[in-house]
Order: sequence, then structure tokens, then C-alpha cells
Amino acid sequence: MKKLRLSIYLLFLQGFFLLYFAYQSGYYAVYVLFALLNFLLASGLSRENRTAVKASLIYKGIDLFLSVLYLMAGDVLSGISAAVDLLIVHDIIGYIQGIQAEEKSQ
Repeated sequence: MKKLRLSIYLLFLQGFFLLYFAYQSGYYAVYVLFALLNFLLASGLSRENRTAVKASLIYKGIDLFLSVLYLMAGDVLSGISAAVDLLIVHDIIGYIQGIQAEEKSQ
């Protein structure tokens, strides 16, 4: 079964971006909290923890929804976040479908 490599890399990348935003702005607690959440979910996905897979799918689904709303409101840079979130959600859903197909064949 294929690993969630793309999701892991993109979660780490978003975590580093959030740490950079924390450094640039004055909202350290909020950005650092979400950066740590991204790092924890990425480490859980690397171990293929089912709870981490479900939590990251829900978290990135909500983040995708909010990014699309910001994009519709006129924030063009939210399109990058929406694209990254879409790739993560697509990778996780593909992984879940592969696991289900593997369990059905057994």
C-alpha cells in the first residue's frame, strides 16, 4: 500500500509556513499552535495512525473550505493554501479507498 508521502510533506511545509507567519506577525500563539498541529498530524500520518488520518482529513477539509471562502472574498493568496489543502485531502481519500479495497479483497 502506498504511503501518505505527499500529505506528510505538505503538512510539514504548511507547518513551516505557519511558523514563518508567526515570526512575521504578532500572533505567536495562534500560528504556533496550528504549526504544532500540522507537525503532529504529519508525524501521525507517517506512522499510519488511523486517528491521525481521520483528524487530518477533517482538519484539512475545514481548512480547504475556509481557504475557498477567503479566495471568493478576494484574497488571491488563499488560492495557494486551497490548492495545497486539496492535494492533501485528495491524497488521504485515495489512501482510505486503497485500504478499503485491500480489506475487501482479503
